[in-house]
Amino acid sequence: MDDMARVAGALLFGLSNRMTRRRRLRPQDEEPRNADTRVETRDAPLWLIGCLAGIAVSLIVVVVVALRLIFPHAVQDQPKQLAAPMPEPRLQTSPVMDMRAYRAEAERKLHSYGWVDRDRGIAREPIDEAMRRLAERGIPDWPGAKP
Repeated sequence: MDDMARVAGALLFGLSNRMTRRRRLRPQDEEPRNADTRVETRDAPLWLIGCLAGIAVSLIVVVVVALRLIFPHAVQDQPKQLAAPMPEPRLQTSPVMDMRAYRAEAERKLHSYGWVDRDRGIAREPIDEAMRRLAERGIPDWPGAKP
């Protein structure tokens, strides 16, 4: 209730202040004006704003129509797959899975027998077996190696 009284008081004060100001400014009490000077009524004429809006809308329409004519198949829903595979180097689609597969293959090769180059007679053996043989025999051409 107290707020309502404050609001009503503020409104009454504003109205009374406005009425007294109007009484003070009578045409005979005003200062003389310069007849050659005019007051600007608005920033821009309404017809200019309408013309600019029309130009903007027509420009948008022209651009949309031009793009539809230049790229007629762009709005159709077609699958966008390549007909031929991508040339090397290919980008990885799932690098985590690729790394897991690479490590699994490397681990398999590290712990199994197989050919590196069959024509030249180069084979691989499990790493544990290779380290055991190296510890027993040593490296023959290594400097400071015991025969």
